[in-house]
Amino acid sequence: MAGEYGLNAECGERENHARDLARHFDGRPTRVYTDGAGWWCGVAPEAVPGDPAAMSAAGRRLYWLLRTAPPVYRYALAGPATAGFRTYTELMAERDLTVFPGLVVREDIWAATGGRAEFSGFAPGYRWLPYPGEPRELPGTPHAPERSD
Repeated sequence: MAGEYGLNAECGERENHARDLARHFDGRPTRVYTDGAGWWCGVAPEAVPGDPAAMSAAGRRLYWLLRTAPPVYRYALAGPATAGFRTYTELMAERDLTVFPGLVVREDIWAATGGRAEFSGFAPGYRWLPYPGEPRELPGTPHAPERSD
């Protein structure tokens, strides 16, 4: 799922939590993997064009499904290339989680990282920085600006 559009959720040290979350997304392509520090569940919508409107709609659907997921994940984020975007230790060391629009965190993580008012209720036990949609096309898609880096 690296480089693809999808939602990735970190489930801590227990592989079975990531597998439980994957089962919740039944019928959608999922991947359970570890980054060496924690277990992840990644879910991707099928064939999302790289334009912002299509990616935004897919992201909103994934977040809607995540709202009813079992509470086995610690944090999640939808977007392009979100697979393993931060380990738990890296996330806890971030000074400002508001730089990750769409980030869903367990309430204990929200409190431990400053309890910023920009986060609102997402699902029981979770808070999120509301997802604004995708601001630009993915590089390499028709009409996407070429990257200069």
